[in-house]
Amino acid sequence: MNTTFDVRASTLPGIKRKAKSLGRDQSLPHRAALDASARLSGFESFQHAQKVLQCDRRVHRVHSVFLSAYWRDSTVNPSSGLEILELSSPRPLEEFLSRYQCGLAQNLQGFFFEYSDHLEMRSNASSQARAKEILTRAALALQFVEAARLRPVTTMAHRKAMEMAEQLPYCDHVSRWVCEKSGDWIMLDEPYDHMMARQAAAQVRDAWVLSSGLHWAKPRWEGLYNPGQTVPYFVTNSAELLRRVVSSVEGLAEQNRTGIASSAFSSQPHNGQFISPARERDGKKRKPRPGTTFGFSKNAVEYRWREGYASRWRPAQQMSMQNHHEMGLTLKRLYASNTPLQAHAKLQEIQSELENWMFAEYRLEDRDDVDVDVYYGGHDLQKYTGVEAMVSAVDHLRSILIGTYLDSKPLRDYLKKLDSARQLILEAAS
Repeated sequence: MNTTFDVRASTLPGIKRKAKSLGRDQSLPHRAALDASARLSGFESFQHAQKVLQCDRRVHRVHSVFLSAYWRDSTVNPSSGLEILELSSPRPLEEFLSRYQCGLAQNLQGFFFEYSDHLEMRSNASSQARAKEILTRAALALQFVEAARLRPVTTMAHRKAMEMAEQLPYCDHVSRWVCEKSGDWIMLDEPYDHMMARQAAAQVRDAWVLSSGLHWAKPRWEGLYNPGQTVPYFVTNSAELLRRVVSSVEGLAEQNRTGIASSAFSSQPHNGQFISPARERDGKKRKPRPGTTFGFSKNAVEYRWREGYASRWRPAQQMSMQNHHEMGLTLKRLYASNTPLQAHAKLQEIQSELENWMFAEYRLEDRDDVDVDVYYGGHDLQKYTGVEAMVSAVDHLRSILIGTYLDSKPLRDYLKKLDSARQLILEAAS
């Protein structure tokens, strides 16, 4: 059902704003309205709220969280740099965001947990302005996660539970969250404002929520995806979680009314690395930024570089096009066969990487001489029937690989994947 409720303000400005609404709606004197608003937020009176909240602010310890992003502008006047944003947080970063959750949160895709107080974006932004925009949005996400006590969804169980909510008509830019304590889920839906201005769309959405048994709310908050251009809505199966999250984000809206100050940003050269205070305190040196140095690996060569990411390696030898065709046909036939799902995923990884190796090996050749359909495409492929035939096909792939390439790390890595696929095929039959 569609739930409406009084949101509990968590700040003095929020309590005052709520008091104005109560005074207008219930014809209360201003002082009585302040006390009523404070009681809705769990305080005895407005004076009690002032004492508690002001005391909390005095004793509250602030923790610094740093966000950084490299940028490279290749337009008329090429330039580059590193932008750093310092954010104040009530809790240390590690207390409300884990390393594996980082890249799964809205606005934090592309960031990684560089140190206990520092998130770094892996790739380059296209300009200094774009880097600052990315950092500002990432800061909004961190503030949201900390204040609302939510975590980005990371499990299939929670995704499955949220499938119904994702059928909300006209939903867009969806992000999925779960309460850190109760485990209840909540979805943040952020369609563009011009879509929500259409009365028909709003009516369809409202009717859908009424019939779904879910709860939703539109908070006084600009959201995460594209503040000022999109309209945030929360959808959940828990009315209590909805109440708490809406209260939290509306408190954030009060705090962030003036935006992030330009003084919170600092700049460094692009060829440098930001050393956070916690890393410096612990005396931990940073490794060079991935994709900016050259390495060595026996019988292997780097074939792809990208700043911020580990280089891609392949065996140093060249496989004949005849063998590439044979490998491609065998993998395509396995793809068409009834291979177990997990084995199928391993074989797909091998298929993709072997195509990369082929194009890298024949980089200097005329593109017309390299068949782009070697590893993908084709019709009427003959399937392998039975476990024995599929295992024999995998063994055939292995014999071509070790007969072509000398021992190297990239070869060993993909032989392991091939052996794993073979074992999964056998296990599925037993």
